[in-house]
Amino acid sequence: MPKRILVVDDHAPTRSFVRSVLESEKAERYVVLEAATGADCLKAFDAHRPFDLVILDVGLPDLDGYAVCRALRSVDKDVPIVFVTGRSDIKDFSLGREAGSDSYIVKPIARGALRSMVTLFTSVGRRKAGQDAGAP
Repeated sequence: MPKRILVVDDHAPTRSFVRSVLESEKAERYVVLEAATGADCLKAFDAHRPFDLVILDVGLPDLDGYAVCRALRSVDKDVPIVFVTGRSDIKDFSLGREAGSDSYIVKPIARGALRSMVTLFTSVGRRKAGQDAGAP
């Protein structure tokens, strides 16, 4: 079964780069959905979940990535969320962790770092819809 990844970035070339890296993988199949704004991300997440991974830009034009991350976490506590950002200061990483992210990649994105991050976070397995419903 292919892994489902939501890529959220207002920079079309970045979305295209991530898609091309993932679609060129031989060992794993990925279905990549894209969103250019925070609002589009939330709509796509609602309409097409579950996802195995969300790759999320911090600097979106309508909502910052931290707000989007918190909104995603309020709906799904388990989906891995990895920030992609040009901000490399440790305080930015801390803000991301506080918002609920699992990790981050600093732009410009290196192919190897992207592949490693995707492999790591998609190998833990996708929570099945309703699997944990009602569990204590």
